[in-house]
Amino acid sequence: MPAVIVLDSFPLSSVAKTPGSRALPSMLDLCRNWITRRTLVGHSVVVPAICYYETLRELERQGAVSQIARPRRFCHAEPGRYLSLADADLDLAAQLWARSRNAGMPTAADHALDCDVILAAQALNMGIPATDFVVATTKPGHLSRFVPCKLWSEIEP
Repeated sequence: MPAVIVLDSFPLSSVAKTPGSRALPSMLDLCRNWITRRTLVGHSVVVPAICYYETLRELERQGAVSQIARPRRFCHAEPGRYLSLADADLDLAAQLWARSRNAGMPTAADHALDCDVILAAQALNMGIPATDFVVATTKPGHLSRFVPCKLWSEIEP
């Protein structure tokens, strides 16, 4: 299993939510616990800036001000966990977007920001081989065109 797990927006959003009932854990609770277990067994967990943005914008939209501090703390809890967005990431994302469009396989609407290609570019630009990381997501279909990815629940130690 790859040593680095790159979190997409849903797994990251799980760290923001208040834990639910222990008797009936929510999908967010299960995912948050999964992240904890992955770090305990030695995986590095990283968060691309684009996923941080997607998570925070939804919390802002919901007015969930008390929950905004949690992903911030999580992203900055360890050096190297947060992947800042750089010009090189945007350059690569534009190339991935164009290749996908030109191949007749768009990943989003024509005028959409298409965060998936930005996430993929950030992961590819980490400076490690693609065999050493996996993106934990809920939608591997589009992302799998660009980077190794799996449903978060299928990534085992």
